[in-house]
Amino acid sequence: MAGGQLHLAERRAKSRYPLDLSVRFRFFCAGTAFFGRGLAVNVSSGGILVTSKHRVLVGSLVEMSIDWPAPLDGTIPLQLVTTGRILRREDSQFAATFERYEFRTMRRPIFPDDEAPVIE
Repeated sequence: MAGGQLHLAERRAKSRYPLDLSVRFRFFCAGTAFFGRGLAVNVSSGGILVTSKHRVLVGSLVEMSIDWPAPLDGTIPLQLVTTGRILRREDSQFAATFERYEFRTMRRPIFPDDEAPVIE
């Protein structure tokens, strides 16, 4: 602490980038898949922060499909499809890791709206 000012060090190892992208997700609890939607707040190469009204369970395996803003060859819509774990949850947000990810061309949604139960 120099000159009466406290300097807090950034603890994250990876840079975060602000976003506003649609996210569909599926997480698993006791063998049942639950589905939800949200918006990406920020993302890094190691994880994501999502705003969502849907409640998720910390520690759960989560699969996410994120609508990517830049189309392939300027015309083909892309999705970032990820698998990871829910790290933490607050009232309307959750953070998740990226343990595996890949870009896919978007022919149809990975998780259709009417596919399974949704937790709210």
